[in-house]
Amino acid sequence: MIRFGTDGWRGIISEDFTFNNVRLVAEGIANYVNGREEAGKGIVVGYDARFLSAEYAGDCAAVLASKGVKVWLADSILPTPALSWKVKDCAAAGGVMITASHNPGEYNGLKFKASYGGSASPEIIMEIEKCIRQLEAGGQTFSKVALSSDVEYFSPWESYLEHVKAMLNPKMMAGFKGKIVFDVMHGAAMGYPNELAKSYGLNMVEVHSEFNPSFGGINPEPIEKNLDALRQAMKEHKASIGLATDGDGDRIGAMDADGRFINPHQIMALLIKYLVEKRGWNGGVAQTLTVSELVKRMAKKHGLKLYETPVGFKYITTLMLNEDILIGGEESGGIGLKNYIPERDGLLLGFLLIEIVAAYGKTLGQLLNEMMEELGWCYYDREDLHLETDKKVRLMKELADNPPKTLDGLEVLASNSSDGCKLYLEDSWVMFRASGTEPVVRIYAESNNPQRLQELLNKGIDYARNGCN
Repeated sequence: MIRFGTDGWRGIISEDFTFNNVRLVAEGIANYVNGREEAGKGIVVGYDARFLSAEYAGDCAAVLASKGVKVWLADSILPTPALSWKVKDCAAAGGVMITASHNPGEYNGLKFKASYGGSASPEIIMEIEKCIRQLEAGGQTFSKVALSSDVEYFSPWESYLEHVKAMLNPKMMAGFKGKIVFDVMHGAAMGYPNELAKSYGLNMVEVHSEFNPSFGGINPEPIEKNLDALRQAMKEHKASIGLATDGDGDRIGAMDADGRFINPHQIMALLIKYLVEKRGWNGGVAQTLTVSELVKRMAKKHGLKLYETPVGFKYITTLMLNEDILIGGEESGGIGLKNYIPERDGLLLGFLLIEIVAAYGKTLGQLLNEMMEELGWCYYDREDLHLETDKKVRLMKELADNPPKTLDGLEVLASNSSDGCKLYLEDSWVMFRASGTEPVVRIYAESNNPQRLQELLNKGIDYARNGCN
């Protein structure tokens, strides 16, 4: 059965993610929309730079239009936040983005964006899945439908970039004099950083902006192990900051002038510092269970209310719609901000990091060191362990039913099984969480000591491999 995971439905191209299944899902979405008050408001359809994404989007648009749904179809590759903005801007009922985000090149997928321009809530996804289940029960084949002339094409560039620029400070941008390298990882943000940089006269080099559906053999996820090319490009260009976005442009990664990777937790903490101290903004801080203690400490320093959610930006989105949230984010690099649509946006976040460097007159690394000296050092890492599905299921069941009392000789002080299993130890924690889209168990750990961090990760890997046998 077709199921939506943490952020959409994904599958291996030609195996699970087929034209027949895309048409089935599109008809399910059409049935969902037509059965609600939003019927008649239309759906925005867009696509990333993956293999056959444009063709899948065309089929999706054709099915929606054949069911009487008004459709806006992107005329080119676009980042997911650009699609989300279009949904909000034209008051559509929702949006369909053909993308598998950061997954390997053999995957493709589909995200549904709600009318508010952000991740659909669990309740919306449940209703869409019900419509899909009804169609699956019929067992029919969903043939190709001709694309109606009523489908309206749109170009995302101008409106989206103006929306991003409304969040940026042009005077601050003008004060940045260094060299910038922006790695779009062959993803959907191709060309957008350079276009935005021109508006501010920034000296930017964009790398990996060529169309390459295999992503050069590297997963388009802006984490340190995938950014060796960014580090090398920074060295060649003597850049003072490096930035990276993922396969569909909604996640951010960063690198300091000396090649030091700045992880998403540190980015969140730096953004809180900047937005409060320099812009005078306030509001709550929303974070998923896998986010570093550093973010909690920064929130506490500024007296900001903290909210903790399960993994998945849809939970952050719900809070942003119902509470006064300054910033919300997850370990993967998806971060949303106040005064914007309730959506992650790697392009916006990257340019805000440029602002931060200009505002403080210090590198990201210098700012981070000062922050750690004040709030305490936090060392964080994650390992993705490939496990067969049955073993993955057994492991997570054992952790939920009978979490270990000790780990690596240390007493487990508490555990949280609301999403995966998080084990709290003295001055550290370890978390196990099964991926909803891949045969992977993710193991997260944090400690105040880098050597201790690696020991905890190794112990977590050993437990995942052998603890449930």
